[in-house]
Amino acid sequence: MMLVILDIDEAIALLQQLCYVTSFANPYDQTHSAEREEEEEYFPSSPYFALALGTWQHQQATSNKMGRWGEIHKELPRIRYHRCFPCSMIATSLLLFLLFVTILSFPKTGAFVTPLHSSSKTQQYVLQAHSEKEWDLNVAIVGAGPSGLLLAHKLLRSNIPVANIDVFESRADPRDLQKQQGSRAYALGLGIRGRSAIRTVDEELWAAVKERGFECERFRLHLSQKLNVKLRDREEGVEPSVLIYQTDLCSGLLDELETRSSDSSQCTVKVHYETFIKQVDLANAIMETNEQKKGPYDLIVGCDGANSIVRGALDKYSPPNTFQFTQRRLLPGCFKVARCEKMPPLLDQNSVALVLPESKALGVTAFVEPTVNGGCCILFAGKLSDASKSEAEEEEEEEEGQTGVNFNSLLFPDPNLSDGDIRSDGGLTKEMIFEQFPLLEGTPGMDDAVYQLLNQRTSVADSVKCNIYNAPSTITPTALCGDAAHATGGVSGQGCNSALIDAAVLVDCLNENYHPTKNDDNIVATKKTMLHQSLQSYSNKQVPQGLALYDLSFGNDGKTLPMFRNIKAMLSNVVDTIFGGRWFGIGKKPLQTLLASSLDSFTYIRRDRQKYFLDEFPSDEEFVKQLESVYDV
Repeated sequence: MMLVILDIDEAIALLQQLCYVTSFANPYDQTHSAEREEEEEYFPSSPYFALALGTWQHQQATSNKMGRWGEIHKELPRIRYHRCFPCSMIATSLLLFLLFVTILSFPKTGAFVTPLHSSSKTQQYVLQAHSEKEWDLNVAIVGAGPSGLLLAHKLLRSNIPVANIDVFESRADPRDLQKQQGSRAYALGLGIRGRSAIRTVDEELWAAVKERGFECERFRLHLSQKLNVKLRDREEGVEPSVLIYQTDLCSGLLDELETRSSDSSQCTVKVHYETFIKQVDLANAIMETNEQKKGPYDLIVGCDGANSIVRGALDKYSPPNTFQFTQRRLLPGCFKVARCEKMPPLLDQNSVALVLPESKALGVTAFVEPTVNGGCCILFAGKLSDASKSEAEEEEEEEEGQTGVNFNSLLFPDPNLSDGDIRSDGGLTKEMIFEQFPLLEGTPGMDDAVYQLLNQRTSVADSVKCNIYNAPSTITPTALCGDAAHATGGVSGQGCNSALIDAAVLVDCLNENYHPTKNDDNIVATKKTMLHQSLQSYSNKQVPQGLALYDLSFGNDGKTLPMFRNIKAMLSNVVDTIFGGRWFGIGKKPLQTLLASSLDSFTYIRRDRQKYFLDEFPSDEEFVKQLESVYDV
């Protein structure tokens, strides 16, 4: 007698005919009866079953405690036993025999277990069949900044079936120091929000990032050369923020991503540097770069900053009057950044310092941040000079004592001017910096810092606000993260932190909503539906946070509170700044402290500070109703 088994399903069916004591549950079936589960002994970690699948996790498999194996067994077929032990042993032996016959006879249809991700301490497994590969996702991430790289980490680490991740970045590899020379880069502050997002991958990733930065929680406001106010100090038991250059942050994330993706046989990750996206075709899920067309992709995520090309494509392909965004330049504000090899000797070596100029009408401030290895970053923020002024007019104003105009024109020329039209004088610029900011005198490497400033194009920040962060169901599933969705131009100091949170929440929403099912007659349509549901859930969670952060950054956006409310709000701000709830419960923590050192949601903080705003902030329920009706046209 010859026994031929065509696939796993037929093996299970035959087994059920031979012995009714064992039932085999579909790993993707979410509908099994809870009542039936109560009536049966449930052994997800049967050692026989573990052996049949070729796993080596015998130690976990021989225990009925869930632990780490509890995560794994969710992805594996389930065996339920009645209380008849001899029958259970017979059924298990038959199952073992049939599984081996199936795998040896028909390897193309057999079940197998492959590592999704492995590291020194963790290793996950996902059960798949060759016939289920259609559920695997092909993902495109535009932007290899912090949020784009963390998103790749999260996808690689998750249980979502992802076959390929392409990350596109127009800039050079951050580890290429030669190509990074002359680039504008300031130290980011990774507070509790940012590090919590990174830690959702694992503690090892945060450790790899942390070692490249400088821990700092102190913040001083220098009103003059002799007068300063301590705005924030290190609190006992509170983990400090980490000041880190964006290039160093991305380098740390990238090194770890390369190591971890090389360990994965399940997912391929490629980061394409110096690759410019020419067009994003959301109708056909195609990315056109300066080198080739790539795709089609199942999921496209824009982590490409305030000038996002993905956001532009979303605006183009969405139905009229659905997806909407506003982007504005925060003029006349502008800034430049210089790196120094050492901290200014007249400043606290372990504290961030905001230094005001000697001439308060100057309109320029110096923001000094200590960085790793004893260095520092100095950000000069001021007003964009008026390019229409002639040199004679500037000289006339200088003679009248209006030196601020000349200083601004030296430090912040119009960013639209070509390099040949920029008038620069290194000696004069250095002299005026020390004149206005005497606390910077004696800074090692100041000559090089001035050279960096004069050879750097003036930067102007942008703000961005979107009414929704996902695409309609008629086009490719697409989402926006970070500055592509919400940008505050550095006003809140939470740009990078909120972008990292977006990446973490997006993958959480995919985990919650993307559940492949077996024997689906239309996998392509079901896959697309589940992805759109995931992205809608992401918008429902993150759009309120982005709008709340926008309000907290820009207040009433040019509008003024009624006189008495305005006076009350100003007095509250003064009390909070001086006392901050530290003494006798007077006042509350200042806004910047709440944003940097607490995990209170932006929506909670915004609603708690309603007295500072004209408009009421919608409830979570109102937001969900509004967001889910955006594409109902």
